[in-house]
Amino acid sequence: MPSRLLRCTALTALVLLLPIRLEADDMEAETDDTSVSTSAAGSAASAGMSASSQALALSLAEAIRLGIEHNLNVEVERHAPLIAYEDSQVAWGAYDPELFADYQHSSSETPTANVVQSFFAGGAPAAAANQVTIIRDRIGEGNSGIRGLVPWLGASYGLAYNGKSTESTSAFNALFPEYRSTLLASGSLPLLKGLVWNQAWTQVKTSAYFHESSQENFKTALMDEVRDIETGYWALVATREQERVAIKSLEASRALLDQTETQYEVGVVSRVEVVEAEAGVAERDVNLIRASNAYRAAQDRLLDLVYGTRLQADTQVRVNPTDKPEDYIAYEIDNDEAMRKAESNRPELAAARKEVDRNKINLKFAKNQRLPQLDIEGAYGYQGIAGTEKRGVAPFVALGDDYYATDDDFLSDDGALQWSVKGVFSYPLGNRAGVHGVSRSELELRRSKTRLTQLYQSIVLDVRNSARNLDSAQQGIEAAERRRIAAEEQFRAESIRLEQGESTPFDVLQRERDLVDAESQKINALQVYRDSVASLHRAQGTILQNHNISVEDASSLR
Repeated sequence: MPSRLLRCTALTALVLLLPIRLEADDMEAETDDTSVSTSAAGSAASAGMSASSQALALSLAEAIRLGIEHNLNVEVERHAPLIAYEDSQVAWGAYDPELFADYQHSSSETPTANVVQSFFAGGAPAAAANQVTIIRDRIGEGNSGIRGLVPWLGASYGLAYNGKSTESTSAFNALFPEYRSTLLASGSLPLLKGLVWNQAWTQVKTSAYFHESSQENFKTALMDEVRDIETGYWALVATREQERVAIKSLEASRALLDQTETQYEVGVVSRVEVVEAEAGVAERDVNLIRASNAYRAAQDRLLDLVYGTRLQADTQVRVNPTDKPEDYIAYEIDNDEAMRKAESNRPELAAARKEVDRNKINLKFAKNQRLPQLDIEGAYGYQGIAGTEKRGVAPFVALGDDYYATDDDFLSDDGALQWSVKGVFSYPLGNRAGVHGVSRSELELRRSKTRLTQLYQSIVLDVRNSARNLDSAQQGIEAAERRRIAAEEQFRAESIRLEQGESTPFDVLQRERDLVDAESQKINALQVYRDSVASLHRAQGTILQNHNISVEDASSLR
């Protein structure tokens, strides 16, 4: 009996002391892991996270920084504001002045038979009836100038220069060759339809709102990724702790199996109790396999969030989180204050308000398009002529004999002035396009306002849920800790009873299982708390400020 009692005492002590020893081993292993320098992390990153068995110490702040740098979702979202900016510049391109030019050359021969032509050609009128004359015309004509639109007003402008050279054998042409040129300034101003809210100006305004909305949408995506990295980080911490608990539980069950087998060998317990102890070891083997797999999956998840494409199929790098979930701050939650922060900081609200503003612009445009068209057009310019007189034809005025002489009198009192003013009116009967265009724009505006209200209500619900979850999580930590302490005391008491021969291995395994469940619950409670903190900050729209993240720095392409 003394030898049996001594053996039971020794084995029970092993069961009791094993968790303490394993915890010390884990602390040593953690110290070894965290001692890996950041240069090792940098070398692994620069090597593209290739297959190498390394442990990288990583804080939450560093994980978020690397995630913003390498995360593919963030990189995809970075393009949207840049594309929207280019679209806004494309819209402004409607007001770029346009240079234009054209030139054509033509040649034609026209047969004529008439008295006048024959007379001027020097023939007798009596013979003209039977005379056919070929008139040859060679014409070269070109236009060039500048034209464009005036921002806001919807007015257009133009300055054009036309030059024409004619070589004609017709008797009616006193010059051979004949040169003509025209300099003409023109403009058009809408007085009703198209004034201010024309197509070009509306596109400029709406594309500006699109650009601003895309910036808010990028901020939304950035907040989501930071929250995902944060929750992924704490998920890795939790799965690591769950694996450690599973390892301790397996070692404790193996020690108890050794004790039970020894008791069986000396005839103290039956074979059934040995089988029960073996079943306990097998159960904890399965638990460890599951915990290890969850830990590896959490590793890959965080590596994907943090390193992006640098995570390869053969990557063997292991991340060791350095932040501790136990280091938490108890929050005093004020729902009203949280909602005020959300109203000021949530980018979704800002984007929805931009959408309302954009639809207001579209409604103004639609109402303008319902009006009649009433435009005023004007032109002002000069014409010039030059050329060489035909033989036998006395000139009426003194002309230069080259093309450049056509411009001599431009912008002078001697120039041949021309000007015009024109009014243009049109109105489609029924005007269904204008009437229903306004109705459609009003519905779009109303829908966007409803969506804004709907979004506001969803944010209210998000803030309330996040605040409630955080409060519950804080209470859950305290409750889980009380349960863990109680389970630990029950396990210790049951182990002492086993030492005194008043309990069985099955009862000890049951108490040990309860302790494992309590420790797992404490780990989960800490993870839920951390996730709830991240969710509250995201709901308030303050998650970027809390991590000192600059949206401007994060928005540049990598």
